[in-house]
Amino acid sequence: KIKKMINKFFKIINNRFSRLFKFIFFLRYLFVIFFVAMALFLIIPQFFEYKNREGFISFFLSKNYGLELKEIKDIKYNSFPTPHLEISNISANFFSSDVNLVSQRLTIYPKLLSIYNYDNFDVRKIILENNQIELSFNNLPSLIKIFKINKKLSFNNSNLNIKEDDKSIIYFKKINFSNYGYNKNIINGEL
Repeated sequence: KIKKMINKFFKIINNRFSRLFKFIFFLRYLFVIFFVAMALFLIIPQFFEYKNREGFISFFLSKNYGLELKEIKDIKYNSFPTPHLEISNISANFFSSDVNLVSQRLTIYPKLLSIYNYDNFDVRKIILENNQIELSFNNLPSLIKIFKINKKLSFNNSNLNIKEDDKSIIYFKKINFSNYGYNKNIINGEL
């Protein structure tokens, strides 16, 4: 008797909710396809040769950030935790040789669709780490221009040397600056 009741109960459930169950089981395949496609979308750019795209990246940084790259050692793409380009050991100028910059690492976080489309390359933010920045006292307004850039920019662990007649006037160490986020426009460091 109990067995008949259980069978009758399952028949009622299967007849009433069979469309819903079929739909739910169909959705799991769509989720698997979506996650595999997204993973491939993020991982495939690791196999690209980024030395060929150096010109696009350099032009974008010059146009939007005033950062003119002179020398680049290596460009890598990392997809996790978020997709980003990591450029190591760069030598550059901010605003046409007014401010000299040597950086160990420049991290560029492109917008998701810019990973493949370098003709319309766009960036969410850039982070410069372990920097040596030199400028003459007369070019101090160019340094202020860097802090007024409208795009997201961050300096981590930077050393700033302000010179006059090849003599150091002021030397800042371990400067951290960001023009976005919680510590927006706050400069931390040692004089």
